[in-house]
Amino acid sequence: MSSDQSDEGRPNGETEPVPEEEPVPDEKFGSKEGRLIYLRPADEKELGRVVAARGGYKSVPHLLREYLSRSLIPRIREGRCFPGRLLAETTGRASSGASGKSPTGGKSPAGDSAGNQSRTKLQLRLESWAPVEAATKALTGALRRLEERRAREGGAGALPFCRCGEAEVVRAAAREIATWSRGGPPELFSQESASDWLGPRLESPNVEDPNRETPSQREPGREPPYQVLPILPGRERGGKPVQYYITESAKKRLKSKGAQLGQTGSDLARRATRMLTRRVEEAPAEALRHITEDSSLYREPREGETSGFQVYLAVKTKRRAERAVARLRRGPGGRPDQKSFLQAAARLAIEAPDEEMRPPLPGARDWPETND
Repeated sequence: MSSDQSDEGRPNGETEPVPEEEPVPDEKFGSKEGRLIYLRPADEKELGRVVAARGGYKSVPHLLREYLSRSLIPRIREGRCFPGRLLAETTGRASSGASGKSPTGGKSPAGDSAGNQSRTKLQLRLESWAPVEAATKALTGALRRLEERRAREGGAGALPFCRCGEAEVVRAAAREIATWSRGGPPELFSQESASDWLGPRLESPNVEDPNRETPSQREPGREPPYQVLPILPGRERGGKPVQYYITESAKKRLKSKGAQLGQTGSDLARRATRMLTRRVEEAPAEALRHITEDSSLYREPREGETSGFQVYLAVKTKRRAERAVARLRRGPGGRPDQKSFLQAAARLAIEAPDEEMRPPLPGARDWPETND
């Protein structure tokens, strides 16, 4: 990612194709189509913090792809976003008369401050940009209907109409994640956040300095930049090692599934261990049935063997798993041990639907529990 000039001078929503010769580090994109998107430096910085602080996302583009497909685009498609707010906060322009362009295409004074804002350049590649394009059409249609209603009813705001483009949709995803990371509300542009948007605002988004730290950035509660597995004093790495005794074919399936979801087999094993622990706490009978079922994915440790598929768990997660096993052993039915509990967790990681094994999105209810 490198610093670049603002793209406000381009037609609203226009994105720039990624040149084929530009290298894209740390990702194998295959046939994904690339575009250059310009983000506010403050937002790009927060996205990097989220990727560094939490497991499951290997890069900022990976985080944006997941957030777009699983959160923002579905809400736009269902009509649950405020298009006017989204446009104002992601371009420095609003459909209500704050456009950075005049009807004839020239720069207007209102757009000068927004046009001079610095931005950072991000290479974003998607399997298909069609869902993003459909979202822009939905938002543009909603904006047009809003302007037509204002023209008929004489509400606040003036024409001309402004379109919403692909760049604005991507920036909106970045802004929502960054706002949540700074301690703000999740899903910033959703209608559920209407009270926040309709409340008093201290300054116009069109004159906002993207490099200035706002009060929300200084408040506690921002996503902390800690390690995915905190390193304990006197230790070389974070977490505690545990062994999942599964077959070689099961290991391959686990690693392959992780790769398809942009994660590692260890990421999936950790997430499934937390899922199974919660199931013991909330529905112990159901969890016990899963743990005591036989499976061809399991194997018994060989005599004298102390290693299986080794995964490092956060200390908190390991202790919760141990307490879950102790709880099951006190109850009626089977008497599982730690080995069978971890085997069942590995099987859950392999057999659970892909959607359940994706990392929680920023702002999701169970996101804090992913701290390993």
